Amino acid sequence: MTTSDLLAQLGFSHYCIVTNVDSVTDEQALQEPAPSGNPMNYVLGHILSVRNRVFEKLGLRVYWSDEIRKLYNTSWKRADKSKLLSLTELTKCETETHAQLKSAIENFAGPWDEKFAEPSVGGTETLGEFVQFFLLHETYHAGQLGSLRRTLALRGKIGQVED
Repeated sequence: MTTSDLLAQLGFSHYCIVTNVDSVTDEQALQEPAPSGNPMNYVLGHILSVRNRVFEKLGLRVYWSDEIRKLYNTSWKRADKSKLLSLTELTKCETETHAQLKSAIENFAGPWDEKFAEPSVGGTETLGEFVQFFLLHETYHAGQLGSLRRTLALRGKIGQVED
């Protein structure tokens, strides 16, 4: 596990997220896909909510209150839709926290492979594994954003060949 590995994964995830939400309206971002599933707003909010855990582990100040974090960590069916952030706010938060996370990874002075006292989430045993685990989580959901884009009858934005 190297800093450059983590930065490459973070960069790819960020690219997929911002590209897939580009030109999606707030109304579209709240549309549930058929026959069921979570809308774009919830998926992006979930990515950011979970990103807070990486911030905590890296010693960064978390950017969301517990109330907002819980909103995007509960099931979509139980989420209070009146309290959701707009897609514009979520996208701005993603861009800002991406820059902070990138800087923290670039400037991390310790070893990525130092063992934790006890395994953490997903069985991760080192900080590098922990960060990588959450970056894989982000990339998984970034792919969902691309699929959700298509359920909104919007053209794909990544790897599409022009007609």
